[in-house]
Amino acid sequence: MEDPTRMKFVSDINMSQRDVRVKQPFKLSRENQRRYVRLQISSPMSLSKVKDIFGNFWPAGDNDRIDGDILNISGGGVLVEINQSINEGDIVVMRFSLQGTEILDNVLGTVKRADYDQECCLVGIEFINRDFLLDKLSDGELNLISDRLSNFSETVENVLKKYIYHDRVTSREQ
Repeated sequence: MEDPTRMKFVSDINMSQRDVRVKQPFKLSRENQRRYVRLQISSPMSLSKVKDIFGNFWPAGDNDRIDGDILNISGGGVLVEINQSINEGDIVVMRFSLQGTEILDNVLGTVKRADYDQECCLVGIEFINRDFLLDKLSDGELNLISDRLSNFSETVENVLKKYIYHDRVTSREQ
């Protein structure tokens, strides 16, 4: 568990060069209980619900857009900060950019955690693929779901591998 007396800051990265150099205080870490390495970033994102826990369904993921910021990302999901409410179990579609260079759109996810305070909501979203939807949507809903909402986990993993690799190379060089 992290020390509650310390604060994390996120800084921008100059992407004009081919190599990515991670400046302090970016941190690449793997905690013992986690399956994936997490990359601490600050990047804008947006999400829309595909289906909420109340049964409302938007097959194209085109209902109200919720804007927020990614706080960290891994091969399994993201931690985001938003200023609207969302429920554990909601299925969402996300759009985000990693440091302004990689744009990922129509990334499916399911809300695994939502912690509220007076100003914002911290939301843990797990990346999912269409196979996950087989257990969560009816056959009729599956037929209506947009083809553009598909399995982006490989794309997300490949993008993250580039950042993690560059971070490790940069760390060794210094």
